[in-house]
Amino acid sequence: MKNPPTLEFAGNMLAYKDNLKALADSIKDVESQVDDNLQQALIKSSSLIKLSKDIKEIELMSQALEDLPNDYNQLSKKKLLTSLRHMVFESQCMLIKEVQKSLLKAAEAMTDAGNGITLMSNFNTMIKTLDKMNEKVKDT
Repeated sequence: MKNPPTLEFAGNMLAYKDNLKALADSIKDVESQVDDNLQQALIKSSSLIKLSKDIKEIELMSQALEDLPNDYNQLSKKKLLTSLRHMVFESQCMLIKEVQKSLLKAAEAMTDAGNGITLMSNFNTMIKTLDKMNEKVKDT
């Protein structure tokens, strides 16, 4: 067997090392993106979990109110109704906040898309300019 020349071997090792670094960097990028997506999913799911819990509590309170006898203390019934209304209102407020967050994200996404379209237009302008320059080079 013939040993490869030292310079060729060194070049291969450097290329291999660069490829490993690029691979490690891309793995870190993917890991970071997955972590970000997971964090967003956890935040979203925690809101849904709270909403589900609130709905179950509202359901239980309404069943309790329905099961009260007609001769039950009217003041206690009013307090229970007030508590029930308060829980519904809090759930509505939480949903409104979630909708606002979603609308803000959508607006940001639209802005990002608009910026991307503008950049694409700028790249197209550069390509047209390069094509014109290329035509002039051919003519000479």
